[in-house]
Amino acid sequence: MNKKLIIALPLISAVMFSGCATLFGGGGKQTLSINSDKPMPITIAYADGSSPQYVTTPATISVERRNRDIKISSNAGEFQPVTVKKSVNGWVVANILGGFASILSTTTDAASGALWKYDDAVNIHSNGGVQSNTEISY
Repeated sequence: MNKKLIIALPLISAVMFSGCATLFGGGGKQTLSINSDKPMPITIAYADGSSPQYVTTPATISVERRNRDIKISSNAGEFQPVTVKKSVNGWVVANILGGFASILSTTTDAASGALWKYDDAVNIHSNGGVQSNTEISY
């Protein structure tokens, strides 16, 4: 009986302290594709201005998932700044269905950033129009 407990305890602990979004929903990083109708120099940063990245479209970048929106702006004034909204990762629902363990699992997802997600792709048009993969137009 003690051998079963010794084997089972670490497995149960791993399940209780691991968030579903961390394990199955992509973890704390995400790839974001930024496409445009012509090459444009842009700046991608979190809404508070932190962690800026400077690229030319089209580009694929890796971003940390955070409790912050992402702002994309034109370095040459070719379009109005665009906000990529954060949303809750769908895998968090599995944490909630987990009962008591959901408190621990959701905390793990929040700490790793996996609690959040962004659209996978953003399409920018030099005339000012923007479209994300969720069909939001401005």
